[in-house]
Amino acid sequence: MPANTRGFLYALIATICGSLVYLFSKAALNEVSLAQFGFWWFLIAILWNGMMSAHPKGGFSIAKFTRADYRSLLLIGVFEVVATVSFYAAIKITDNPTVPSFLRNLEYLFVTLLGVWILSERFTIKTGTGALLILTGAFIISFRDAGLSGFMTATAGLMLVSTTFYAIRTLLVKKHIREISPVVLALNRAVFLLLVAVVFTLITNDSIIIPRSAFLNIIAGSFVGPFLTSNFQYSALRYIPASKAAIVQSTTGLFVLLGALMMFGSLPTHIQIAGGLVTIAGVALMMLKGKAGVK
Repeated sequence: MPANTRGFLYALIATICGSLVYLFSKAALNEVSLAQFGFWWFLIAILWNGMMSAHPKGGFSIAKFTRADYRSLLLIGVFEVVATVSFYAAIKITDNPTVPSFLRNLEYLFVTLLGVWILSERFTIKTGTGALLILTGAFIISFRDAGLSGFMTATAGLMLVSTTFYAIRTLLVKKHIREISPVVLALNRAVFLLLVAVVFTLITNDSIIIPRSAFLNIIAGSFVGPFLTSNFQYSALRYIPASKAAIVQSTTGLFVLLGALMMFGSLPTHIQIAGGLVTIAGVALMMLKGKAGVK
């Protein structure tokens, strides 16, 4: 499989898995506190990633790490903590999950701009058109139900912080992805966030005993989120530029709609379907360009 095709495939899988995070995490957060959620979500994520790293072909290796690599993991971990805590806090407080779903696309816009500026990733008119179509479609999907007032909330502020730090995290990962394997990055993320969750659990004096339904949602969500999404997202960066991976992942809103239809029976509106088609057109344009290998 050509490198570009492999990279786009990994990014697409990460997008589908990432969309399920909205559904499972929101269901769990409706029943538990943010500290309780983080404790179990990332503890189980460590178990998933630990099993992968224990496999001979799991890709886990720190034998040749230098001090610079460990400093990179520390820096990436800090950005992951701020970005992820803000992200789940936004999901916790929002009444309309389409709002953070759209606002998450700000990350991909930031990555695209920073990728061109810092990493010298070059875009043609075709690529820029695809990016514009994707962002336009994502906006149509979410704006239909959220309305302008939906963006003037604490959710918007939290997502702005989250997407800014996620964008910087993505570029840091892209810079070090050859030296640090995806499973190590995923484990690093889960460990940092578990430590923060433990501290918050002690501060808030929350019990780690949670309802069975919330626990099941966390098991499923931690598998598709901190495990599958993280590994496929980091793997995609091995083969394609950060900006292109980010643009594919901007279709998350469309998959959230499909997931909501299957789990809750909520049908998208005609304008949401139209927005989804615009988004798909943008992704297709980007993927065709990537397959052609034009820089």
